[in-house]
Amino acid sequence: MTVGHFFSLSRFVTAVYPSAEDDVITSPYNSVLAMRELTNHADCVLPIENQALVDIVNKITQALPPTKSGKRVYGISPAVKPDSALTTGTAVGSPEEKPFDKMNNLVANLLLNLTSSARFEGSLNIDLNEITMNLVPFPKMHYLVASQTPLYCMADVKVPPRRLDQMFSDAFAKDHQMLKVDPKHSLYLACALMVRGNVELSDIRRNIDRLKPNLNFVHWNEEGWKTGLCSVAPVGQPYSLLTLANNTCIHNTFTDIRDRFTKLFKRKAHLHHYTQVDGMDMSDFTDSLESLNSVIADYYNLEKTMGQPMVMEPRLQIAS
Repeated sequence: MTVGHFFSLSRFVTAVYPSAEDDVITSPYNSVLAMRELTNHADCVLPIENQALVDIVNKITQALPPTKSGKRVYGISPAVKPDSALTTGTAVGSPEEKPFDKMNNLVANLLLNLTSSARFEGSLNIDLNEITMNLVPFPKMHYLVASQTPLYCMADVKVPPRRLDQMFSDAFAKDHQMLKVDPKHSLYLACALMVRGNVELSDIRRNIDRLKPNLNFVHWNEEGWKTGLCSVAPVGQPYSLLTLANNTCIHNTFTDIRDRFTKLFKRKAHLHHYTQVDGMDMSDFTDSLESLNSVIADYYNLEKTMGQPMVMEPRLQIAS
């Protein structure tokens, strides 16, 4: 059976985008070709940038206490078994650890937090279909900027826990985003707060009221918040927060990808790797570029309205 048989099934995609220094020369082609399919067929896309993951891992490493030799090591809580899934799947440095394990763990934790409401009880659980309903105002503008806090597991990294209010502030800081963007300086179309752990609804409301004056929301959706509260915290943490924001800042990431694509495409460099494949021709590239330009324009045009006064449409007059 195909997805078409399940009309209420939302298609979420976690897409990893290459950094500017990616060692795959054709990665801009791959990204733009894939984005056309994501724009046309996905319900929600959570873009993740390789460079953002690298920067987050470096930040976590710098937070670790140094040893006498000057090297930073990973500590394990006595309550956690050394060979448990927790320690082998988070920030613990084991001899078998592969180079990209820490980066992959960040993405895995994002998915765990995203689906926590479907797996655990909570006083205000969110159905995944509600995310598409509340965060996607227009069909093709379904790219969500994700951030999460804390970025590490306190059972593995001996760093004191952040205060609850600080956790909410961290989630909106640019160094916690899964993309190299700063949403605070762009326009929010909608935002979801998915909280786990020992947190009250009043805590969420208080922090929304505290943060809202510093965030720019589109004038037709100034109360565009979606909140969820799952009672079960991640292992080794008292609470956690995943934010999903439909924000116009994402057009900067897409513009960078388009620029790298254009540098190759205008010289027809490396196209033979694709056009020699049955079923592919130049129209796939031009159509994909056109689709990307359309998405960029949609977000950019909305961002231009930031700070502009709301235009009130005249009300219809009933003839007497």
